[in-house]
Amino acid sequence: MLIRFLFHSLSIITLVALVSCSTINKKDCDKNMNIFGLRQGRVGSPKKYTDEIRNTCLSRNPNLDLEAYEKGFAKGWDEYCTPTHAFDMGKKSDRYISFCPADREAQFREKYLIGKHYFELKDVESDIVGKMNDLRPNMNKSTLDYDDYTKLQTELDKVKREYQALEVEGTRQSFKYNK
Repeated sequence: MLIRFLFHSLSIITLVALVSCSTINKKDCDKNMNIFGLRQGRVGSPKKYTDEIRNTCLSRNPNLDLEAYEKGFAKGWDEYCTPTHAFDMGKKSDRYISFCPADREAQFREKYLIGKHYFELKDVESDIVGKMNDLRPNMNKSTLDYDDYTKLQTELDKVKREYQALEVEGTRQSFKYNK
């Protein structure tokens, strides 16, 4: 009896969780399906919601254009899965999310990681500049501070050269895929 109760309870909890995770609501049924699909694709949605749209909207809007949704989604996903977008995501330290086609995934991830390294180097640059600013007031009084400042300047120049190289590599359009 206890097992049956736990099973039913777990089933109800799972059902509630699934229903609450639905991404399609009645308001979406009135949207231009092409634009709706395009927007979902552009944000890297992991899947098309064609079945959810059909289940939620078809009774409300029997003339719903699911093909327009599919075309919009494909176009938006194509725009999302670009080297430039991957690099920009990394530069902003956005969370890595990619549901790109298999022929693009490795290169998408590579560009994202280049952007992420760029972001991290910007933090390093900021830390070095902060240390240099801390040393600046005492440089006339201490040759040790001057030596430390010079070392930091050399390190800063190296970091700047590295993130400039990353910028070049990150913006290089290197995807090779068939459309």
